[in-house]
Amino acid sequence: MERLSITFPESLKRELDLEAKREHTKRSTLIQKACRVYLQLKKEKDKQSLLREEYQELYNVSKKVMKDFEELDRDSLKFLDM
Repeated sequence: MERLSITFPESLKRELDLEAKREHTKRSTLIQKACRVYLQLKKEKDKQSLLREEYQELYNVSKKVMKDFEELDRDSLKFLDM
């Protein structure tokens, strides 16, 4: 395990110390947990963003295909009226 030196605003350090005391854990353990949660949330957000982009692309392609088929349907309906 590596050591890091970080700087916190005094108010954040107080909150961190209080929470560590409530959880009966060390400050460093709480910071490690917070970092893991943050990184996991970031990964999920990135995945959701990528999915949103992919779904938008799929929607655009589907919309184009539907438009192409609308024209074909109109053309084929002309033959029914004959």
